[in-house]
Amino acid sequence: MMITVLKRAVSSSQTLLYHFHSTAASVAVRDGEALFIDRFKPFHGFLGSTASGFHTQSGSLSFWASPSLQAECAVEDYDEEKGGDDGLEISNLGIAPEIVSALKHRGITKLFPIQRAVLEPAMQGRDMIGRAKTGTGKTLAFGIPIMDKIIRYNARYGRGRNPLCLVLAPTRELAKQVEKEFHESAPNLDTICVYGGTPISNQMKQLNYGVDIAVGTPGRIIDLLKRGALHLTEVQFLVLDEADQMLQVGFAEDVETILERLPVNRQSLMFSATMPNWIRSLTRKQLKDPLTIDLVGDSDQKLAEGISLYSVAADMHGKSSILGPLITEHAKGGKCIVFTQTKRDADQLAHAMERNFKCEALHGDISQLRRERTLSGFRDGRFNILVATDVAARGLDIPSVDLVIHYELPNTSETFVHRTGRTGRAGRKGSAILIYTQEQSRAVRVIEREVGCRFSEVIKEREPLFLRKCELVPIGIY
Repeated sequence: MMITVLKRAVSSSQTLLYHFHSTAASVAVRDGEALFIDRFKPFHGFLGSTASGFHTQSGSLSFWASPSLQAECAVEDYDEEKGGDDGLEISNLGIAPEIVSALKHRGITKLFPIQRAVLEPAMQGRDMIGRAKTGTGKTLAFGIPIMDKIIRYNARYGRGRNPLCLVLAPTRELAKQVEKEFHESAPNLDTICVYGGTPISNQMKQLNYGVDIAVGTPGRIIDLLKRGALHLTEVQFLVLDEADQMLQVGFAEDVETILERLPVNRQSLMFSATMPNWIRSLTRKQLKDPLTIDLVGDSDQKLAEGISLYSVAADMHGKSSILGPLITEHAKGGKCIVFTQTKRDADQLAHAMERNFKCEALHGDISQLRRERTLSGFRDGRFNILVATDVAARGLDIPSVDLVIHYELPNTSETFVHRTGRTGRAGRKGSAILIYTQEQSRAVRVIEREVGCRFSEVIKEREPLFLRKCELVPIGIY
């Protein structure tokens, strides 16, 4: 039997590098946001050598900057108080037409603040650390400039087999979501999402056909590297999404292994809703003179607007008895995510709630196929309560979540931010309820201090439970 494998055609040509650099760069701070205002001046680069074989010999892709960016910095035009939302139409920024069309089809016509802040320095090829509130469009912040550069590069020099962009994500669900954003925003680019729990042979076959952008979890990326199916020698863009989790113990070693396979001359970007100080030392050796874009600032207010926060005191054995009334009264039939600490608790709680609610569990021990079916069912409304571990806390695009319940306290304030960020997305209002014991009162106050939030206490004076919308009252058993 003869098997014909069609690979993407690649043209051989000399590589002419253009580079835009900043003159008189300045940083302005407006309403607590770091705005980076630059002017561009183009200059000519050099002629590279012609490559033989499958690929052209390519230099850095950072030479591509949309023409309109030479006029004014996108961020400079943005002023929250002056109604910045009325400007910065994506169609006016000189971005590749296919990206503009695809985003418009998705109902996206204007840049979010993090996207405004990132666009120009990303087009310059700057390494950067980006920090913004959960649910504010971080994926497209790094995605738009990368997609624009790759599309224009392919149009001039042809398409190769090996990826030009590598995105690392800590979980399968987040990796799938990021790849989906790329695919839906630039459908003409070839993207792949690689993660464990699925046949590696299919992923190897797709890589052999050729891809522009590879998104995946570190473990599966390393497996593909060892098998010789994935080659990172032409990667020009590296993105670490949810970098704080990526670089924790257990991920850092895998990331280091992958980075050793990447070209030294690349653009590296790290994004997350939280960026603890200990990450800074780790990024110094991986990023070159990184630009920090922090739309959270020192105010510690890390949650998106429109989320109402409440707390309820309960003893350890009484938590399950108040969960049903809380959901009935405050989710009002909408979507609700209940977060537990352990997989076992997620299974047991979901099983107990099945008698009165349509719900399912989600955690790391569930097969990938079942996880995908569970998330699909929750998104589509086939059931409205998801009982999950922190595997669902980061990066998942689950629209219209009305209520988040912290059935068990998160280990860190960063995890609290990510969990709570599942609600109140895309301008919708949402609520989050924190259930705690008397012994955990101090931990609740720590979250308030570190996140910069205030909980209103649930008053258990009548049934069903109701929420008093007021300033924080002393925490205790009522």
